[in-house]
Amino acid sequence: MTTRYLMRLGKTPFDVVDAFHTLDRNLLGTNSGNLVYGAAAHKLFSTRDTEVDANYYRITAKMADAVNDEYDGFILPLANAFRPEFEGQLLRTAEFLERLTIPFLMLSGGAQLPMDGDPAALKAMEPTVKRFARAVLNGSSALSVRGERTADYLRSLGFHDVVVVGCPSLALHGPGHQVDVPEDLERGAQIAYNLETKDPFGGDLIEDAERHYRATYMAQEHGSLGLMLWATDPFAGSDPRLPLARSHPQFTSARAEMFVDAYPWIERMSQMAFSFGARAHGNIAAVLGGTPSVMLAHDSRTLELAQHHGIPYVIRDAEHEPRSVEELYSHADFTEFNRGHAERFGVLSDFIHDNGFEHIYDPGQETALAGYERKIESTSFQPVVRPTWTGEPPEVTQRHAVLQDRDTRRKQTQAAIRREAAKRQKATQDQLAQLGRRLDEVEQSLDDARRRADGAEQRALKAEARVARLDKRLVTLSRLTDEATDRSQRAMRIPTRLKDAVSRTRKDR
Repeated sequence: MTTRYLMRLGKTPFDVVDAFHTLDRNLLGTNSGNLVYGAAAHKLFSTRDTEVDANYYRITAKMADAVNDEYDGFILPLANAFRPEFEGQLLRTAEFLERLTIPFLMLSGGAQLPMDGDPAALKAMEPTVKRFARAVLNGSSALSVRGERTADYLRSLGFHDVVVVGCPSLALHGPGHQVDVPEDLERGAQIAYNLETKDPFGGDLIEDAERHYRATYMAQEHGSLGLMLWATDPFAGSDPRLPLARSHPQFTSARAEMFVDAYPWIERMSQMAFSFGARAHGNIAAVLGGTPSVMLAHDSRTLELAQHHGIPYVIRDAEHEPRSVEELYSHADFTEFNRGHAERFGVLSDFIHDNGFEHIYDPGQETALAGYERKIESTSFQPVVRPTWTGEPPEVTQRHAVLQDRDTRRKQTQAAIRREAAKRQKATQDQLAQLGRRLDEVEQSLDDARRRADGAEQRALKAEARVARLDKRLVTLSRLTDEATDRSQRAMRIPTRLKDAVSRTRKDR
């Protein structure tokens, strides 16, 4: 009998979709890093006689009944889920979990916090986070999280059933994965770098990489994919050394790369000598490919992941941040990663078992593991995405960019309208619910008043009955009193009659 699981994924690793449709349908969830931990999660739960389907990021409370009927379990892989931009999705997920009757587990979530871990920015969404956490704990043994910062955040909200498992992406190759680090990085070596486009930094490092190495920018964001396919300019940036505009040499020379499937990306990273950048899964893809990498930690989510897994990192610091790739490479020490990887995998494995699930690296799953890996090898994944417009005349490129930009703005406007409509609908529903509660309270008050009136009426009737009985007793007492008075008066007249009788007798003598 086949076991069926539903998993929160934009797509399964075997849903092969071209780059244009991937962009249009947002199958990356705005960031291709989701492909990596999604691929690992899908593989972990693809055990013997098990099928794992993707929900394509669709999740509402209304879906729960159908999921309960059709599936044997639900798996919820998450990334930086505790952030204001994700609150709506988190609330819908909580409402969905509250109605599930099948087994489920949350497979690692993270809080997006500044480097100092201050949760002030999440204060407004605390009710949603608490509701989500309670929903998870109603069906799972614990809240699994990516690192200690997130664990501390959830504990501060009163949730102590928390286990740190890191990111499931590092479990892709099982407990035996290792990374070897050559002593030196040769000038001219093939290296990769990635960039946080919302908060770009590292210009000195990227300039050195471009000058002294065969550097490839490994793009990840939804906007970068649009740039490479349609020549749009989605990012505002003032540092020309960073690949943020289509005029950057990484784009004009078609060197920048992006992948819309996880396994080709990891395979490509295995060909690199070194990788660095601020994107967590850009560096994890390198680690999974056996390539040394260094994380440029710029917030708590990147820092806690690097610390938990023993991935080398440097903290963003204008004063102490390395300025050259050679200097950065000196930080690529994977001793702790290699030493503790199997132990950390064991923590994740125990968490999975505690919730009644198995994984593909369990004893007895060797056939399932071999079959899964054969399926990966036989799948024809999409080729690497590079800028498609480099050979076009400038006016054609510009026309495509303008049209795509218009379409993007249209979609953004539609999304904003949907969000506003959803917000208004929710506000209306809340008002109706509030009115319903008030009506229930008024009805309850009326019922209470009626019950009090009925009670008072019953008490009045009982009082009237008691008064009637008392009246009857008073009448009886009055009659008895009158009779006693008459008897008393008669008794008082007897001695007088006796005295008169005695006197008459004496006279007669």
